[in-house]
Amino acid sequence: MRACLLCNSPLRNEMPLADLMRLTPLVKSTICENCSNGFVDLSSGPTCNVCGRNRLQGMPDPCQDCLRWMKSSELVFENAALYAYNPFMKDFMKRYKFNGDYRLRQVFSGQIRQRLKKINEVIVPIPVSIDTMATRGFNQVTGLLDNLEYADVLKVKAEKKAVRQSEKNRRERMALNQPFELNQFEKNSIQNKAVLIVDDVYTTGTTIRHAATLMHEAGATSVRGFTLAR
Repeated sequence: MRACLLCNSPLRNEMPLADLMRLTPLVKSTICENCSNGFVDLSSGPTCNVCGRNRLQGMPDPCQDCLRWMKSSELVFENAALYAYNPFMKDFMKRYKFNGDYRLRQVFSGQIRQRLKKINEVIVPIPVSIDTMATRGFNQVTGLLDNLEYADVLKVKAEKKAVRQSEKNRRERMALNQPFELNQFEKNSIQNKAVLIVDDVYTTGTTIRHAATLMHEAGATSVRGFTLAR
Protein backbone atom coordinates (compact mmCIF):
# COMPACT_ATOMS: atom_id res chain seq x y z
CA MET A 1 0.00 0.00 0.00
CA ARG A 2 1.26 3.47 -0.84
CA ALA A 3 2.05 5.81 2.03
CA CYS A 4 1.75 9.57 2.43
CA LEU A 5 5.06 11.24 1.61
CA LEU A 6 4.66 13.65 4.52
CA CYS A 7 3.34 11.59 7.44
CA ASN A 8 3.75 7.98 6.16
CA SER A 9 0.13 7.08 6.87
CA PRO A 10 -1.47 4.67 4.37
CA LEU A 11 -3.05 6.30 1.32
CA ARG A 12 -6.61 5.13 0.91
CA ASN A 13 -8.24 4.60 -2.45
CA GLU A 14 -11.26 6.81 -1.87
CA MET A 15 -11.24 10.23 -3.49
CA PRO A 16 -12.10 13.38 -1.49
CA LEU A 17 -15.34 15.12 -2.48
CA ALA A 18 -13.39 18.28 -3.39
CA ASP A 19 -11.41 16.31 -5.97
CA LEU A 20 -14.54 14.73 -7.41
CA MET A 21 -16.04 18.17 -7.98
CA ARG A 22 -12.87 19.63 -9.51
CA LEU A 23 -13.09 20.82 -13.11
CA THR A 24 -9.34 20.51 -13.62
CA PRO A 25 -7.65 17.16 -14.42
CA LEU A 26 -7.02 15.00 -11.38
CA VAL A 27 -3.47 14.23 -10.27
CA LYS A 28 -2.55 11.01 -8.49
CA SER A 29 -2.33 11.80 -4.80
CA THR A 30 1.00 11.46 -3.01
CA ILE A 31 -0.17 12.72 0.39
CA CYS A 32 -3.11 11.91 2.65
CA GLU A 33 -6.18 14.09 3.02
CA ASN A 34 -5.12 15.32 6.47
CA CYS A 35 -1.79 16.58 5.14
CA SER A 36 -3.44 18.00 2.03
CA ASN A 37 -5.76 20.03 4.26
CA GLY A 38 -2.73 21.64 5.89
CA PHE A 39 -1.94 23.56 2.70
CA VAL A 40 -4.03 26.64 1.91
CA ASP A 41 -5.09 26.70 -1.75
CA LEU A 42 -5.00 30.31 -2.92
CA SER A 43 -7.68 29.66 -5.52
CA SER A 44 -10.21 29.31 -2.70
CA GLY A 45 -10.32 33.05 -1.96
CA PRO A 46 -9.43 36.53 -3.24
CA THR A 47 -5.79 37.24 -4.02
CA CYS A 48 -3.71 40.26 -4.98
CA ASN A 49 -3.93 40.59 -8.75
CA VAL A 50 -0.21 41.45 -8.99
CA CYS A 51 1.66 39.06 -6.68
CA GLY A 52 -0.98 36.41 -5.98
CA ARG A 53 -0.95 36.62 -2.17
CA ASN A 54 -4.01 35.81 -0.08
CA ARG A 55 -5.98 39.06 0.21
CA LEU A 56 -7.54 39.49 3.65
CA GLN A 57 -10.56 41.67 4.40
CA GLY A 58 -9.69 45.34 4.13
CA MET A 59 -6.46 44.69 2.22
CA PRO A 60 -6.07 46.85 -0.93
CA ASP A 61 -5.74 45.31 -4.37
CA PRO A 62 -2.91 45.48 -5.37
CA CYS A 63 -1.53 44.82 -1.89
CA GLN A 64 0.75 47.25 -0.08
CA ASP A 65 3.88 45.32 -1.10
CA CYS A 66 2.94 45.61 -4.76
CA LEU A 67 1.99 49.26 -4.46
CA ARG A 68 5.50 49.92 -3.12
CA TRP A 69 7.01 48.01 -6.05
CA MET A 70 4.91 49.98 -8.52
CA LYS A 71 6.19 53.25 -7.04
CA SER A 72 9.85 52.23 -6.99
CA SER A 73 10.19 50.28 -10.24
CA GLU A 74 9.10 50.66 -13.85
CA LEU A 75 9.02 46.89 -14.30
CA VAL A 76 5.55 45.58 -15.11
CA PHE A 77 5.37 42.17 -13.49
CA GLU A 78 2.66 39.83 -12.24
CA ASN A 79 2.93 36.58 -10.32
CA ALA A 80 0.53 33.70 -9.71
CA ALA A 81 0.91 31.29 -6.80
CA LEU A 82 -0.74 28.00 -5.87
CA TYR A 83 -0.58 28.00 -2.05
CA ALA A 84 -0.17 30.35 0.90
CA TYR A 85 3.14 30.24 2.73
CA ASN A 86 1.61 29.12 6.01
CA PRO A 87 3.38 27.10 8.77
CA PHE A 88 2.52 23.81 7.06
CA MET A 89 4.11 24.98 3.79
CA LYS A 90 7.09 26.36 5.71
CA ASP A 91 7.65 22.93 7.26
CA PHE A 92 7.36 21.32 3.83
CA MET A 93 10.00 23.69 2.43
CA LYS A 94 12.32 22.93 5.35
CA ARG A 95 12.10 19.22 4.69
CA TYR A 96 12.30 19.53 0.90
CA LYS A 97 14.94 22.25 0.49
CA PHE A 98 17.04 22.39 3.62
CA ASN A 99 16.85 18.75 4.71
CA GLY A 100 17.23 17.70 1.08
CA ASP A 101 14.36 15.20 0.79
CA TYR A 102 14.11 15.10 -3.00
CA ARG A 103 11.15 12.70 -2.91
CA LEU A 104 8.95 15.54 -1.69
CA ARG A 105 9.03 17.19 -5.13
CA GLN A 106 6.29 14.67 -5.97
CA VAL A 107 3.87 16.34 -3.56
CA PHE A 108 3.34 19.22 -6.01
CA SER A 109 5.10 18.32 -9.28
CA GLY A 110 2.04 16.59 -10.73
CA GLN A 111 -0.21 19.55 -10.02
CA ILE A 112 2.34 21.99 -11.42
CA ARG A 113 2.73 19.85 -14.55
CA GLN A 114 -1.03 19.93 -15.14
CA ARG A 115 -1.02 23.70 -14.68
CA LEU A 116 1.91 24.46 -16.97
CA LYS A 117 2.05 21.75 -19.62
CA LYS A 118 -0.12 23.61 -22.14
CA ILE A 119 1.22 27.15 -21.73
CA ASN A 120 2.87 28.89 -24.68
CA GLU A 121 5.59 30.61 -22.64
CA VAL A 122 9.20 29.51 -22.23
CA ILE A 123 9.58 28.21 -18.67
CA VAL A 124 12.65 29.63 -16.93
CA PRO A 125 13.40 28.28 -13.42
CA ILE A 126 15.20 30.30 -10.76
CA PRO A 127 18.65 28.68 -10.40
CA VAL A 128 20.67 27.79 -7.32
CA SER A 129 24.34 28.51 -6.75
CA ILE A 130 27.11 26.04 -7.53
CA ASP A 131 27.71 25.65 -3.80
CA THR A 132 24.04 24.89 -3.11
CA MET A 133 23.94 22.33 -5.90
CA ALA A 134 27.05 20.66 -4.55
CA THR A 135 25.77 20.43 -0.97
CA ARG A 136 22.04 19.82 -1.56
CA GLY A 137 22.42 17.87 -4.79
CA PHE A 138 19.43 19.38 -6.58
CA ASN A 139 17.62 22.57 -7.50
CA GLN A 140 14.31 22.57 -5.63
CA VAL A 141 12.64 24.57 -8.42
CA THR A 142 13.54 22.25 -11.30
CA GLY A 143 12.49 19.36 -9.06
CA LEU A 144 8.98 20.82 -9.04
CA LEU A 145 9.14 20.99 -12.85
CA ASP A 146 9.50 17.22 -13.18
CA ASN A 147 8.66 16.10 -16.75
CA LEU A 148 8.26 19.67 -18.02
CA GLU A 149 10.52 21.34 -20.57
CA TYR A 150 12.35 24.42 -19.37
CA ALA A 151 15.29 26.61 -20.39
CA ASP A 152 18.32 27.09 -18.13
CA VAL A 153 18.67 30.73 -19.10
CA LEU A 154 19.73 32.01 -15.68
CA LYS A 155 22.68 31.23 -13.47
CA VAL A 156 23.77 32.57 -10.08
CA LYS A 157 26.74 34.94 -10.24
CA ALA A 158 28.32 33.94 -6.94
CA GLU A 159 29.51 30.37 -6.50
CA LYS A 160 28.59 30.51 -2.82
CA LYS A 161 25.99 32.60 -0.99
CA ALA A 162 27.37 34.50 2.00
CA VAL A 163 23.96 34.25 3.69
CA ARG A 164 21.00 32.15 2.59
CA GLN A 165 17.89 34.05 1.49
CA SER A 166 15.85 32.29 4.16
CA GLU A 167 18.13 33.74 6.86
CA LYS A 168 17.73 37.35 5.72
CA ASN A 169 15.16 39.78 7.07
CA ARG A 170 12.85 41.75 4.81
CA ARG A 171 15.13 44.79 4.55
CA GLU A 172 18.12 42.62 3.62
CA ARG A 173 16.08 40.79 0.98
CA MET A 174 14.85 44.04 -0.55
CA ALA A 175 18.44 45.34 -0.77
CA LEU A 176 19.59 42.32 -2.77
CA ASN A 177 21.75 43.26 -5.75
CA GLN A 178 21.24 41.51 -9.08
CA PRO A 179 22.23 37.90 -8.21
CA PHE A 180 21.83 36.45 -11.70
CA GLU A 181 23.46 36.52 -15.09
CA LEU A 182 22.49 34.98 -18.40
CA ASN A 183 23.65 31.60 -19.60
CA GLN A 184 25.10 32.63 -22.94
CA PHE A 185 24.36 29.24 -24.49
CA GLU A 186 20.64 29.46 -23.67
CA LYS A 187 19.77 33.16 -23.93
CA ASN A 188 18.61 32.86 -27.57
CA SER A 189 15.79 30.59 -26.41
CA ILE A 190 13.89 33.54 -24.93
CA GLN A 191 14.44 36.22 -27.57
CA ASN A 192 11.09 37.39 -28.94
CA LYS A 193 9.33 34.86 -26.69
CA ALA A 194 6.94 35.10 -23.76
CA VAL A 195 8.62 33.90 -20.55
CA LEU A 196 7.28 32.34 -17.37
CA ILE A 197 9.74 32.51 -14.45
CA VAL A 198 9.17 29.75 -11.89
CA ASP A 199 10.30 29.83 -8.26
CA ASP A 200 9.35 27.95 -5.12
CA VAL A 201 8.35 30.86 -2.86
CA TYR A 202 7.54 34.51 -3.53
CA THR A 203 8.53 36.39 -0.36
CA THR A 204 9.36 40.03 -1.09
CA GLY A 205 9.44 39.60 -4.87
CA THR A 206 13.03 40.85 -5.13
CA THR A 207 14.60 37.65 -6.49
CA ILE A 208 11.99 36.93 -9.14
CA ARG A 209 11.92 40.58 -10.25
CA HIS A 210 15.69 40.58 -10.72
CA ALA A 211 15.23 37.56 -12.95
CA ALA A 212 12.39 39.27 -14.85
CA THR A 213 14.58 42.32 -15.50
CA LEU A 214 17.22 40.13 -17.15
CA MET A 215 14.59 38.39 -19.26
CA HIS A 216 13.33 41.73 -20.60
CA GLU A 217 16.88 42.90 -21.29
CA ALA A 218 17.55 39.67 -23.20
CA GLY A 219 14.63 40.33 -25.56
CA ALA A 220 11.64 38.52 -24.02
CA THR A 221 8.34 39.94 -25.29
CA SER A 222 6.62 39.46 -21.92
CA VAL A 223 7.57 38.08 -18.51
CA ARG A 224 5.42 36.86 -15.64
CA GLY A 225 6.00 34.71 -12.59
CA PHE A 226 4.64 31.50 -11.15
CA THR A 227 5.45 30.21 -7.67
CA LEU A 228 4.40 27.28 -5.55
CA ALA A 229 3.83 29.52 -2.55
CA ARG A 230 3.22 33.16 -1.69
